[in-house]
Amino acid sequence: MVEEELVVFAMARGLAPNEAMVLPALFEKAADEVGMSVRGLISSATYSNEVGEYLAKVAREVARKL
Repeated sequence: MVEEELVVFAMARGLAPNEAMVLPALFEKAADEVGMSVRGLISSATYSNEVGEYLAKVAREVARKL
């Protein structure tokens, strides 16, 4: 389930709960922009340092603005 995969990503990247809350929308938008499935992008971000760190950084920045 996508929600469980997002939890794994959030935990692996050390995201706080308020940062993890933005992940569903962030991954949907990012997946659409790069032409991937949401599940495929979550997998890439969870197991690729570069992609994962970038998306975690974006999640932190977005959460800070909320």
